[in-house]
Amino acid sequence: MRGTYIGRDRMLIDLVYGGMLVVPADDYSLMPALTTRGAIEPPLTKFFAGHVKAGHTIVDVGANVGYFTVLAAKLVGAEGRVIAFEANPVTCDLLKDNLSLNWLTDHDITVRTEAAYSDNTTVKFHASAKFVGDSSIQERPAHAHRLDEITMIEVPAVRLDDALADLPVIDLLKIDIEGGEFHAFTGMMNLIKEDRIRRIVFEWNAVMLGADTERFAALLRTVRDEYGGAFRALDQEGQPTPVAIDDLVKVPFYPFAVIEL
Repeated sequence: MRGTYIGRDRMLIDLVYGGMLVVPADDYSLMPALTTRGAIEPPLTKFFAGHVKAGHTIVDVGANVGYFTVLAAKLVGAEGRVIAFEANPVTCDLLKDNLSLNWLTDHDITVRTEAAYSDNTTVKFHASAKFVGDSSIQERPAHAHRLDEITMIEVPAVRLDDALADLPVIDLLKIDIEGGEFHAFTGMMNLIKEDRIRRIVFEWNAVMLGADTERFAALLRTVRDEYGGAFRALDQEGQPTPVAIDDLVKVPFYPFAVIEL
């Protein structure tokens, strides 16, 4: 076991990559894996460990409680930069606490309590009580096996083109926002066009994309055809292997897709 209950509905996690996280004890999305294994998404964790270097600039969109934000901050060091976006204000407070817990507040880290979107506006956000990692701007499909409580809140939303306008280069942009990817990509197309992003890691989730599925697939083809995006899939060891975008979008779910630009 890698987790200890510390009271106030909180678990303290001993992370496999070094460091600690505080997570909600009643969360069923991340907490079970973190408590038992000290890690989530091993292929992506290994990819970060192998590809994020000292001095890099990393953007974490859908940062949740900070698992990958903390990992990125440790890897880029004091000379690097990390920008994290988390739309859920309660979760974002935990993210900030976890940066403090890991003595990272003296690093160049920016935390923004905003959703990545296609416009600078306010959006409705569906916050899950029991599956915190599944919270999204998309309304969740009904799942009979999940007894959950969803609270709809309004959160500020930003175009990444505007929010990241001061960054000359982004070495890695990780985005996992449970179906909001089409809108986030739409809002960062200038960054892609201007060749300011080296790699994007994203999740393909047709169920959560819903009505945006075909539009997102078309946008990804545009990234390939017009901007030279090379698509990869991560194997279990976190190694990227070539994949055709037309094959990727045929599957209902793939959590570890990479675009090299």
